[in-house]
Amino acid sequence: EVYGSGFSIGDAVMTLTTTGLNQYQMSSEVRPNGLAALLVSGQIDEKANGEIRDGTVRPIRYERRVETPKKKQTVQLRFDWSANQIQARDNQEQANLPLSPGVVDPLSLNLRVMWDLQRGRIPEQYALVDDTELKAYQIKNEGEEDLDTSLGKLRTVRISQSKPGKTRVTTFWFAPDLHYLPVRVAQKKNGKEVLRMEIRAVER
Repeated sequence: EVYGSGFSIGDAVMTLTTTGLNQYQMSSEVRPNGLAALLVSGQIDEKANGEIRDGTVRPIRYERRVETPKKKQTVQLRFDWSANQIQARDNQEQANLPLSPGVVDPLSLNLRVMWDLQRGRIPEQYALVDDTELKAYQIKNEGEEDLDTSLGKLRTVRISQSKPGKTRVTTFWFAPDLHYLPVRVAQKKNGKEVLRMEIRAVER
């Protein structure tokens, strides 16, 4: 369930499937519901494909489509590991970026953190392609916290993510008993919560 400024505004459905040996596909769909659907019509869709190689997550393709009354955006990323290059496109803007081990897209970042947590090795920062730019996100392990969720009480590990010099902070709560699945995500700007997602159900 997605909350904005403390009010339920929609649903987010995230999926993870395998498409072959050591290959993965992720997707995320966000839709407004109830009163929010009447006030704000829009959707955000993300898709990512990649592989697990040499003990790490390697994305291959990523796409995000945003359609709201105020914004229409299509972001496409292609990771060419043989040429060590990323082909990035944000609507009409295009860029070729250098690709080095560890770089991920916004959706594959979830899988990368889950993977690293299971192995007990969280780095101090992650390299992420943000639209047509490469950016470093600082990572902080804020310890364990018990959460009351729709799945019952869960022990979680709280991880915060932020860009140097920015006031926006995103915090993830990963549940070890669910293979470090994120069960809560909250985003704050200038110390005020602007968006939150809470786990409602898990299907395997």
